[in-house]
Amino acid sequence: MRSPRVGGGGPAARVKLAPHPSDDYRAGSPTRGTGIVTASPSGVLLEQLVREPAPPASPVAVPASPAPPRPRWWVEVAVLGVLYGIYSLVRNSVGDVAGRAYRNGREILALEDSWGLASERWLNEWVHRTDVVAGAVALHYATLHFLVTPAVLVWLFVRRPAWYRRISGVLMTTTALALIGFYWLPTAPPRLLLDEGFVDVMSQTSAWGWWPESGTPGSDAISNQFAAMPSLHCAWAAWCGLVLLLFARRAWVRLLGVGYPLSTFFVVLGSGNHYLLDVVAGVLVLVAGATLVHVVRTVVARRQEAAGPAGDVALSSRA
Repeated sequence: MRSPRVGGGGPAARVKLAPHPSDDYRAGSPTRGTGIVTASPSGVLLEQLVREPAPPASPVAVPASPAPPRPRWWVEVAVLGVLYGIYSLVRNSVGDVAGRAYRNGREILALEDSWGLASERWLNEWVHRTDVVAGAVALHYATLHFLVTPAVLVWLFVRRPAWYRRISGVLMTTTALALIGFYWLPTAPPRLLLDEGFVDVMSQTSAWGWWPESGTPGSDAISNQFAAMPSLHCAWAAWCGLVLLLFARRAWVRLLGVGYPLSTFFVVLGSGNHYLLDVVAGVLVLVAGATLVHVVRTVVARRQEAAGPAGDVALSSRA
């Protein structure tokens, strides 16, 4: 009798690629990776947050870990409400910093002028002289910042609950880091530097809009006009865009994820509400927030892995 051949003659081994994170919850557990590569540092960090290494092969069968439970919606709403209340209190309690804010704003603008980077000058000039564009910019600035971010949070909670905690944690950490900037560097936006030729587009369009004549996107009672550096508008918009780009299935939704932050960058510059360096600082704060969350999760995971073998030894010694 011919003995069966061992190896070599069988079919080629199949390599199973990890699915896109948009399929994680339907599969029953978080995915092990993603097939999307983004160019921005914050995009890479967010991608690392949704990438987990596959467990090493083991001769002993180990039961699969259950999928993370869906967060309770009322707990998340309460947490977000408390955090936003703390954020508003800190953001609007910086005291009388008008003198410092105007000095900081002029220094930032002078630095941009010396480097030839003050694109907000010609953008603001073009926007305020083009009525249709000015109206669109004002509507964008006064609405989407307060609608898109909560909508993306809700979408992430409902459609990708396995990733909600870690990705929403990036947004919360980014916001907390921005508060440090508001305290450390209060900055008057370009629209308040009237002698520099800027026009407050929000004030220009307030006759038919619901925003106040001061040009703030919300009520004067809840707005800090000197919280320009870094631009939280741009940080939140970049976060929304990356979430849609990494987690949405449909191509048109991913395109919205690319377009929304870019349109926000244009709007905050054209309306005279931010300097170009504010926009750059907002994106860098998002990178820092994603880095911090990634480092904390990595440290916690390594400690759990280190505690695993010790726990097994203790159990075996008791037996």
